[in-house]
Amino acid sequence: MDFLDIGLIVASVVCVAFLARRVARWRSGPGAEHPFRRPWTARALAAGIKYVVLDVLLLRRTARTGPVRWLAHCLVFYGFMGLLLFHAMGGLVTANLFSGYEPTLNPWQFLRDLLGGLVLIGLALMVVRRMRDRRLRALTRFQDWALLFVVGSIVGSGILLEASKIISPAMFDAMVAEYGVYQGGPETTALQAAWADRFGVVFPSDRLVSPERVRQGLEVNDESCSACHSDTASAFIAKPLAAALTPLAPAMNRSRADRVFWYVHILFCLIGLAALPYGKFLHPLATPANLAVRAGRRDHDRPGGVAARGLGLDACTRCGECSLHCSVAPSFAVLGNRDILPSEKLAFLKAFRDGELSGLGLERFAEGSRICTECLRCTDICSAGINLQDLWLASKIEATASVPDPNQAVRAMTVQARSAICCRIEPEGLADNRESFWACVQCTTCTSVCPVVAVSDDPSRDLDLLPQQVMNLLRMGLKDETLGARMVWSCTTCYKCQEHCPQDIRVADVLYELRNTTAARLRQAGGEEG
Repeated sequence: MDFLDIGLIVASVVCVAFLARRVARWRSGPGAEHPFRRPWTARALAAGIKYVVLDVLLLRRTARTGPVRWLAHCLVFYGFMGLLLFHAMGGLVTANLFSGYEPTLNPWQFLRDLLGGLVLIGLALMVVRRMRDRRLRALTRFQDWALLFVVGSIVGSGILLEASKIISPAMFDAMVAEYGVYQGGPETTALQAAWADRFGVVFPSDRLVSPERVRQGLEVNDESCSACHSDTASAFIAKPLAAALTPLAPAMNRSRADRVFWYVHILFCLIGLAALPYGKFLHPLATPANLAVRAGRRDHDRPGGVAARGLGLDACTRCGECSLHCSVAPSFAVLGNRDILPSEKLAFLKAFRDGELSGLGLERFAEGSRICTECLRCTDICSAGINLQDLWLASKIEATASVPDPNQAVRAMTVQARSAICCRIEPEGLADNRESFWACVQCTTCTSVCPVVAVSDDPSRDLDLLPQQVMNLLRMGLKDETLGARMVWSCTTCYKCQEHCPQDIRVADVLYELRNTTAARLRQAGGEEG
């Protein structure tokens, strides 16, 4: 066995073993829903086919996030799949579909460069998009760059391999030795002249090239080589690259650069295969599977824990769109907790599912789960079709079971205790400055337009205090009385109260500050106890 055989066996074993482990997690877990255990009626099958075509093949959900991102993913998806099927697996797929298949013939030689060029353009768009968007750049992690690097290296090394073969006389000699009927005679010399002049091979001596020899060589080529080799000009990316490398050709040919690039190309292919079950490398498999299984549905057939959502977790592409569209993303700027952002919270959700989250990490994750307003923006924008809303609802129940809810913790305290846990002088905020609310005339406009009050059957029971009552307590200097009010913690920060206030009082900002003040006090008290 050679390097390719040994490497392919090792990479395949690693890929299959860990991929089987991943799939097992999709189907297991305490109280988990089995995503593949659903009745496949004719209607369900038709719906599944529909969403496979629209969401997997046409990337419809990706198109919702913007035309540039959709174009980049289309270029990479179709380009790489084309290379995989018609080049890497050409002996199994293309040769059985098209008689007389040879990778050095057209249209395959042209198609190979076309598909490789599409992948490289798509990767370039992805890199530029992540670098230009400051928010997206902040969300980008090592595995995001690693995937782009590996895919780019596979395609890039393949193009370099093709270019080095074009200029390599060793490859020409190997071809003549294996297929040629002329061995060392004038016909071989003429063929060398033709391949040097037309196909770009760089021989040690260029004196063999003359118009007469080229003409004779082309005749020999038509008789003996054209059935297996097309003009390298059809390799419209590799041929210009080979021409650019011509000054380096003598050194490259002496060092057998074609062999070096072959090993590099195969090595990156094997790395990509072995890494397939890990992190973001898995999403090319998990994302189509999730889109097909979900078939456009948001709800699960049966309720289950976070463990039931393993397929959805692995389907995440870490595109960051959910965080860019999250309605509570501005809270990250105030609290500094990255787990508020959906794309970051997903990574910790995997750790929580595996029982690897504890201590401060669990507390930050619980805070990120609680702060979710369940607005469905993340689920609607997710190009992988992940039911993020379902994940957050499950995480709120499970993750917060062992982590005290600040709302409940504060409500359980007396007013004196709420003041006592403030062990330092807090910076003066809106709630401490009487100019923030002195103009309040208790007109109840803020309460009338509040959607939280509107959906409550009994506001005095569900919310404790109404918005104008919170303002009134602050006017009387009873700030600590307001900290445990359900209204403070139920506020969705929609800013309707603030926008409609005839006195221009910053009602929503005050409520938001009260919630942050309480959370800060609890964190400080917890840190001092520790």
